[in-house]
Amino acid sequence: MRSYKIPGPKGAAVLDVQEAYLSPSISTPMPLVWASAKDCVITDVDGNQYIDFTSGVLVTNTGHCHPKIVKAVQDQAALLLNCYDSAHPLRSQFVEKLASLLPEDLKRVLMLSSGSEAVDAALKIARISSGKHEVIGFENAFHGRTYGGMSAGGMFNTKAGFGPMVSGFLRAPFPDYYRMDGTEEEIDVKCLAALETVLKTQSTGEVGAVITEAYQGGAGSIVATPRFMRGLREFCNRYGILLIFDEVQASFGRTGRMFAFENFGIVPDIVVLGKGISSGLPTAAVVARHSIMEGLKRGSLSSTYGANPLSCAAGIASIEVIQEERLPERADKLGQLFKRRLYEMMERHRFIGDVRGMGLALAVEFVKDKQTKEPHPEFVHLFVHQLLKAGLSVMAPIGRFGNVLRVAPPLTMSEEMADEGLDIIERVLQQN
Repeated sequence: MRSYKIPGPKGAAVLDVQEAYLSPSISTPMPLVWASAKDCVITDVDGNQYIDFTSGVLVTNTGHCHPKIVKAVQDQAALLLNCYDSAHPLRSQFVEKLASLLPEDLKRVLMLSSGSEAVDAALKIARISSGKHEVIGFENAFHGRTYGGMSAGGMFNTKAGFGPMVSGFLRAPFPDYYRMDGTEEEIDVKCLAALETVLKTQSTGEVGAVITEAYQGGAGSIVATPRFMRGLREFCNRYGILLIFDEVQASFGRTGRMFAFENFGIVPDIVVLGKGISSGLPTAAVVARHSIMEGLKRGSLSSTYGANPLSCAAGIASIEVIQEERLPERADKLGQLFKRRLYEMMERHRFIGDVRGMGLALAVEFVKDKQTKEPHPEFVHLFVHQLLKAGLSVMAPIGRFGNVLRVAPPLTMSEEMADEGLDIIERVLQQN
């Protein structure tokens, strides 16, 4: 098994400059200094290579630097880089192609430059459309780092020191089948009942929207059942509340379907898209029903870099690659391989408490004791650095206790490379 010295001399020099000048708010928990990446392999500045189990941060669904996407960006870069809100052919082509992927009702597209920006825009659209200012979010949810996203989210560590939050946000529990007591059905019933309680005890009668992640990414890839999501859709229908699906971490094949809401048999009113939408360029979108977007005044929502020509070129090419290479189907199939191997490791290793996720949005939760489920963040922080030295790039630990390993490789990964990366995980586990 490989054993890299990380960082190497060139990497250490880069990190020294970064330490001197970069804001400390930018976290660099892993000492990997990227030089290049191709498909599913990262090369650092010292020439070491790593299998990528991160996709950047669930961005490069199509693999790093896919030739078709690179060419589309290079060709467009020679023609036009930015024209703000002025029309250009690629913007029309991109929004038309994007709308063609979605259900009949979801056809109006607002282009933006980041997932956080898109969440804020979705919340504004919901308030304008509903005429109501209150929004129900979920405990342990992550919706980005703008004030709207932080206020809608339920993770303390993203808010600490930044108060006060935006008013009008209410909070309900999200099903966590590993840490909540009861069967899946009992937990679903309790969480749906809690929504009714929130409406009757926290609200002033002004709830216009509910916002949920397709799966709770920052909390540790926590996935609700289709039963819960259908119940949530019915709750919104019953009270005339808009349902916002934050799919920034989940769409474009990541969960085994083009869009994660398809796994649940429901259609939201507003969908927030980002990350995998353009394979690495700053792009995001809000898509909603015609009737919801109609209330917006001309010029009320726009973005300097939203729908810029480079991002549109990358977005069009990304969608074509996802369709041509059948990446949602590949994610579903490869995800089954990952789950099988990780479940086998869970049976053998005393620290693995849970394995969960959809498609290639997976997570492994580490605990000190499988009976008490006491989180074991100390082990995970050591473990991810051991994996890196062995040639496997993973993200820093996530989850509200910092004890969850996220597994999210590019959807283009071969079964052979997946097994090679999983073998590294297994060998490093055996050493602990």
